[in-house]
Amino acid sequence: MANGGCEAIREDGGGARGPVAVIGAGLTGASWAGLFAAAGLEVRLQDVDAARLDAAAERAAAAARFLAGSGLASAATAERGAAALTATDDLAAAVAGVRHVQEGVREDLALKRLVFAEIAKAAPPDAVICTSSSGLSISDIQTAAAHPERCLAAHPYNPPHLVPLVELAPGALTAPEALERAFTFYAAVGKEPVKLTRDIPGYLANRLSAALWREAVDLVLRGVATVEDVDKAVSSGPGLRWAAMGPHLLYDLGGGTEGIVGHVEHLATVKEGMLRDLATWTEFPPETGPALDAGLAEEKGARTYDELVAERDALLVAYLRARRDRRA
Repeated sequence: MANGGCEAIREDGGGARGPVAVIGAGLTGASWAGLFAAAGLEVRLQDVDAARLDAAAERAAAAARFLAGSGLASAATAERGAAALTATDDLAAAVAGVRHVQEGVREDLALKRLVFAEIAKAAPPDAVICTSSSGLSISDIQTAAAHPERCLAAHPYNPPHLVPLVELAPGALTAPEALERAFTFYAAVGKEPVKLTRDIPGYLANRLSAALWREAVDLVLRGVATVEDVDKAVSSGPGLRWAAMGPHLLYDLGGGTEGIVGHVEHLATVKEGMLRDLATWTEFPPETGPALDAGLAEEKGARTYDELVAERDALLVAYLRARRDRRA
């Protein structure tokens, strides 16, 4: 399997076989459904809002075909999955007989607990149930379900059908076997899963992103640079390197033959000076929204939302294809 795509489903019985259910037809749910469909799986997309459900089913099929058209999935496999995708408002029907459930309803603990309880009642007893939540605790969610040991967090980075990362976090009651089955499943549909040892707010990527964004906001509010220049400093600088390797490995390379130990020893004083000057606030200053909005208006110019999404997705596809070819 080439990372970042859905070119094939593993045939080793590794968990990506049989129907899958996606509960919640928002942007994230539709993107998950598109990824699973592109992998040739039978996808059942469920939501209580009929209009949202119909629109999401169209977006999911379009996402599957986009992956195929971009060379990140087999055209025949994606078309088979898109044709097999069904939409329903019946949660019990959606999860009947599935081996994997991807929950993606809105970020509301009471709602997620209710949905998990309903899923657990109707799904097979061996189905793995995963929440896409980025901010709620799976430990708090899973206690509402019968067999909480088969529940875990599987947090994607948007859009899930393009960004390979999925963060797997066990709740307090999650069985190791469920975590391993989820890992195998996601790897089989082209994701790059990482495993956490415990439930922690924001998992890995969102915590790292939040730390960076706080400093990015602070630099704008302090008048150090414009919104556009702060964005450019990331996307044209460290962002390029981070797409290739993570910070630990990059700094190890930065230490030359002395590696990370040399890097820390030689640059500790400089980096500590920066750290002492970084923002430490934990509540967004009231001027944050208006200041960023004004700066973003200049950065975006006449480009529409759809045009910006298309630009982002085209760049992601180009990178994923280049990385796939480099790793081949």
